[in-house]
Amino acid sequence: MMWTAIWFVINMFFVASVITLLFMHRFVTEAAQNPAGGERLATAKKRRKAVSVISVLLFLAMCASFLINMRLNG
Repeated sequence: MMWTAIWFVINMFFVASVITLLFMHRFVTEAAQNPAGGERLATAKKRRKAVSVISVLLFLAMCASFLINMRLNG
């Protein structure tokens, strides 16, 4: 039962990070359309990359906790 709760919490963080990633991607596309926002575009790309890495790590953690939960609880 503990691994089910762990999986659920990690899953919530993963979904929140993917939604955040979609907003970061939107900010990058808006900054790319502004010709005077070179620094803003670079900052938005760095933030998007960081959120992407966090999302991938949370996805891997979610998969691992799900597999552990299935192994233990059948």
